[in-house]
Amino acid sequence: MKKFLHHFLFVGYMLVIPFFYCRKQVDIMPATSMNHSHLPELSLRASVSSVALSSSNARNTAIRFEWGYYGAMPAEQIYYVLEFSTQSEQFVAPVELPIGNSLAAGFSVEEFNQMACKLIEPGDAGDLIIRVKYMRKLMFDQKVLSGDEIYYSDLLKVSVSTYREQITYEKPNYLAMPGNYQAWNPLLAPRLVSKPGLQEYEGYVYFPIDYPQFMLVRGNQWSDITFGHIAEYMFGVKGSPMSIFGGKGIYLVRASTNTNTWQYKKVVEVSVKGSAVAGNGKESLQMWADPTNQSKWTLTLDLVAGDCWFSINQDPDLLLGNTWPAIDHIPDYQGDGIHITRAGKYTLELDLSIPGNYMYHIHRVMLVN
Repeated sequence: MKKFLHHFLFVGYMLVIPFFYCRKQVDIMPATSMNHSHLPELSLRASVSSVALSSSNARNTAIRFEWGYYGAMPAEQIYYVLEFSTQSEQFVAPVELPIGNSLAAGFSVEEFNQMACKLIEPGDAGDLIIRVKYMRKLMFDQKVLSGDEIYYSDLLKVSVSTYREQITYEKPNYLAMPGNYQAWNPLLAPRLVSKPGLQEYEGYVYFPIDYPQFMLVRGNQWSDITFGHIAEYMFGVKGSPMSIFGGKGIYLVRASTNTNTWQYKKVVEVSVKGSAVAGNGKESLQMWADPTNQSKWTLTLDLVAGDCWFSINQDPDLLLGNTWPAIDHIPDYQGDGIHITRAGKYTLELDLSIPGNYMYHIHRVMLVN
């Protein structure tokens, strides 16, 4: 299933209201290009020192940054970029947000969560290190910048807890799967979902019994349109229960209301492979199913700088990467490799438990110098 939705970060200028600005001492290596012999130094301030982000108030203001000069403000135009990093990364590959010539930037909860999730795994908490990169706009426009022409503000640390964004699918973009494995309850049944308009549905479903049967319901009540078996791997409105042969376990189930056909495949193995995995990219290491959630797999392993993919059943059609722009931790079939920038020990997690909201996590346990 291709990625259903990408949200792009928008940095808005916020209404001017009073804030209590917070500062924290940050232990970090000095930037090698910090040369303030030509432009005054900047002081960066934030409205809060910690922020707990929640989807329930996504449109509320999360945080606001302002900056000003210790000396007189330059008469010429200056170009500003907000940079975000983690303390362990030391701005090696920061997230950059161009601000233009403004001396402030505000973020809604949704905007700040999208940015923070590039550095902190969705649903996790951590510290962000923030600074302002600034330069003469004339030099930026001419693209002749050197180290001596790029300046940095002082640094702030902000503690952030992120949330995992989920796409909600309404009728007719989902099919419920009530069956004998869950007491034939369409309201509580697992769902297959489709990108709006495509009518091609998919989901990973765990069946806890050896001989599961189910119907497909376009809605969450038996009074909604109900589909059942009418021929081999075909369904219709007056069909009988559809059957899974293969015993208990996790299955990839797909259904199309364009062709009224369906298919299933039992997941027997989930592994990690690629150039970031030991063995020159030729090795595939098996992941382990979470005993509390059969649709989630984890593995702690040593990785080197390179790319990796999640592989289901060693099937090339079920190879999961992340299509550019890789900003969302959403796995895509036949996607680009997930890039590992630094060697170390990592815990990888693949979560396919919520149809249309697949997610992967890569937690660094320890770096290798």
